Amino acid sequence: GAIIVFFGLLLSKALAYFYVALLARLGSSEYGTLSLALAIISFISIFAILGLRTGIIRYVSYYKGKQDYQRIKGTILSSLRLSLPINIILMISLLIFSDEISISIFHNTNLIPILRLFSLTLPFITLSDIFLGVITGFQKIQYKVLVKDILENVFKLGLTFVVIYLGYNLFGVAIIYVLSILITTILSYYLLQKKVFPFFKTKIIPIFITKELFVFSLPFIFAGVLDLVIKWTDIFMIGFFRTTSEVGIYNVVLPTANLLIIIPTALMALFAPIITEFYSKNKLKEINNISKINSKWIFFLNFPIFLLLLLFSKQILTIMFGPEYAIGNIALIILIIGYMFFSLVHIPNSLLIMLKKTKLVLCISLISASINIILNYFLIPRLGIVGGAIATSSSLILMFVLTLIGAYNLTKIQPIKINYLKSIVAGIIPFFVIIFIINSFKINIGFLFFVLFSVLFLSIYILLVYL
Repeated sequence: GAIIVFFGLLLSKALAYFYVALLARLGSSEYGTLSLALAIISFISIFAILGLRTGIIRYVSYYKGKQDYQRIKGTILSSLRLSLPINIILMISLLIFSDEISISIFHNTNLIPILRLFSLTLPFITLSDIFLGVITGFQKIQYKVLVKDILENVFKLGLTFVVIYLGYNLFGVAIIYVLSILITTILSYYLLQKKVFPFFKTKIIPIFITKELFVFSLPFIFAGVLDLVIKWTDIFMIGFFRTTSEVGIYNVVLPTANLLIIIPTALMALFAPIITEFYSKNKLKEINNISKINSKWIFFLNFPIFLLLLLFSKQILTIMFGPEYAIGNIALIILIIGYMFFSLVHIPNSLLIMLKKTKLVLCISLISASINIILNYFLIPRLGIVGGAIATSSSLILMFVLTLIGAYNLTKIQPIKINYLKSIVAGIIPFFVIIFIINSFKINIGFLFFVLFSVLFLSIYILLVYL
């Protein structure tokens, strides 16, 4: 499962990264406007989904372990019953208040038509999340990877290139984004019905769990909002206190730091449904073992990526996005520190969800988000995107520490092990070797040298880890 997700995500992140690089060619100001619209729609969609996706994965995988298909069908129908009415209300509200949001908050009239267009995606984002959550709960991860990670990104990248080439620019790009969401929804529904669990056609009588699902999922509305606050507040505040150009620069730095999420996302894609199914069968030893194994692989595979981003931060931004984005390198270095810690938070967080400790997850998110807002408020006006990076990294590290402590107190599972030192030593040696070579020969790092040094670094790292 992890292998399928890894290669799917690798392709997905590459496509998404090229998509961001393509959008960056619009200019930092126009890209900043699009980034604000995406941030707003992401924020609202948290309320639209009502935190149900995590609940769906949890309950579908739990009832799958019990072979209770009546409650699986009831889980799906309960989620639709809960979410669709609120989606219609939110979509209409955003259509009505797009002017006020764009002008009063962000002082940007170009944002108005983009927000109105994006409002139409809310019901489809929610439906696709529900359908893909059920597919993940059944551990049919290949379908989720195919639809969400590959086809959506291929469609989005290809047609965005066409509309930019034809000169349609910002609004044309926004239309393609809406169409990609619609196609994802249609495909996810088709695969769920035809390949996984035909909940509309099956004659199984559903046992609804509407109240239980809502109570379980409710904290994830606020936890999701708070997680989004940590990831997007700096963009909002940079847009408010600074310029859309800085928003554009920061919004290429952020997805670059997010490269550190590829490995944990791949390894964790099936972790939650598998440990929940083990939990339904009282297999606690297996849960402990898989937690330690996943933690080790996340760190051993992610640490060299972290060091490469640290070593070539300015060169990566210049090569991928252009010279005007190179000034974001300090913010990138700060962000990757936070995201390195955050890459390890998924295991203890999944353990808390397995135990239905959603209120604790909410409390941790609330504390981390509060720190993020406070730091952003004081640091961004003075330091700009560097201040935003400091705030986000601090919040992510705090979230990791609190989640790890909470999960250990409840399960006594400690996934962080001393053998991480092997990876650290194996990474630091080639890191300083390459610095020595660059400084000794005064090499100007372009694309070719970046590739050569990356290959050299990874070769030495793999050899040392093997030894």
